[in-house]
Amino acid sequence: MNVPMIWQSVRRQYFDLPLAPHYEADERKAMWHWWCESRLHVPVQQQSSWQFNQVEPQALALLEQDVRRLLKGEPFQYVLNEAWFLNRRFVLNSNVLIPRPETEEMVRWMLEVLPEAKKCRITDMGTGSGIIPINLAAERPHWQLRGVDVSADALATARENASLHQVEVQWIEGDMCLLPLPEMDVLVSNPPYIPTQEASTLHARVREYEPAMALFSPNEDALFFYRCLAQRFSQLGSGKQLFLELNHEKATEIGGLFEGYEVTYRADMQGKIRMLRVQS
Repeated sequence: MNVPMIWQSVRRQYFDLPLAPHYEADERKAMWHWWCESRLHVPVQQQSSWQFNQVEPQALALLEQDVRRLLKGEPFQYVLNEAWFLNRRFVLNSNVLIPRPETEEMVRWMLEVLPEAKKCRITDMGTGSGIIPINLAAERPHWQLRGVDVSADALATARENASLHQVEVQWIEGDMCLLPLPEMDVLVSNPPYIPTQEASTLHARVREYEPAMALFSPNEDALFFYRCLAQRFSQLGSGKQLFLELNHEKATEIGGLFEGYEVTYRADMQGKIRMLRVQS
C-alpha cells in the first residue's frame, strides 16, 4: 500500500536533492517558494503549515516535469513563463530577455529625475518584454510611452504584458537604427552589447536559452548599438534626454560617444557603472 506523501518530503526528494549540484541553497529556497506560488497558488506566508499537506499526483507530475527542464539548463523564469520586475509580474518566454536588477535601477532613476507632473513622451528602443515602458506607464499614467523592437514575437509578449497591467503603450516593429524617429522627449534603451566572440564566457543558461539578438552586437563591435543610439539622439534636438543601460567594461567609451552633451554615470548596487544619462 502506498504511503501518502507530504510536500515537505517531496520538496526534499524531488526538488532539493536533484537541483543541489546546480543551485545554491538560498537560490533553491527562493525558487521553491516561487514555484509553489506560481504553480500551486500557495502564498509564501502559508507555505509553512501547507508543507504537511498531502501531495496530489498531478501536482507531483508537474513538479517532476519542471525539474527535468531545470536540469537541462533552462532558466527558471522560462520554465514558469514569468518574471517579477519592480514588484510586478510579467509574462516571459524565450523570445525576450530575463529582466535584470540593473534595469530596475534604471527605471527607478528615470522616475526619480524626470518631472512627475510633466507629460513626458518616452520611447524605449529594443523593448523586448516591454518591462521599461510598462512600468513607467503604470507609475506615470499621464506619460506617453512607446516600445520599439525588431522582433514581432517580442512585441507580442510586450502587448500581453501591457494588457496584464492595463496600461497604454504604443508598440512599433522596426530596427532601432533605421526606423523614423517619432516625436519624443526621452529615449531609453538597454541595447545588445555583448560581442559574439564572448559568447563562450556566458553561463550556459544565458547563452543557450535567451534570445541571441537581444544579447549580442551584430558584429565584433560591442559599441555598435550605442553608436547607433548616439546618432539617433543627435537628431532629437535640444532639451532631450537619453537613458542607457551600459556594458560596464566600456562605460567610458560609451560616454565618449556623447561629446558636447551633459553626461551622468550611475553605478548599480555592486558599484559597477551600469547606467548613463545624457541631456542635450
